[in-house]
Amino acid sequence: MVMRFARPAALVSTVWLSVMAAAQLAALRAAGMNGTPPPHAAQFRALIGTLTDNWTWLVATGIGLVLVLLAGMMVFGDIRAPEKLFRVAGGIVVILVLIPAVLA
Repeated sequence: MVMRFARPAALVSTVWLSVMAAAQLAALRAAGMNGTPPPHAAQFRALIGTLTDNWTWLVATGIGLVLVLLAGMMVFGDIRAPEKLFRVAGGIVVILVLIPAVLA
């Protein structure tokens, strides 16, 4: 009984969301957003570029420090170091590969 109403409900919700998105875009256009950048858009773009570079450096430094710490644990014979290394590597793969692939 529930399955009979699932597809029409999904269709109605999809149409409703599309209509609402079109209304939002029309409101932006009515407010003067016509696709041309504002006069000082290059400065904002430079700010975003600088923040992205800083974030990249911070992430790379953090990953490097964690890997050095795990290498030290392995050198000094910690029995759980390989397990932690694989967990960190898995987390890095999830953050850098899986999440951007899902969001793309």
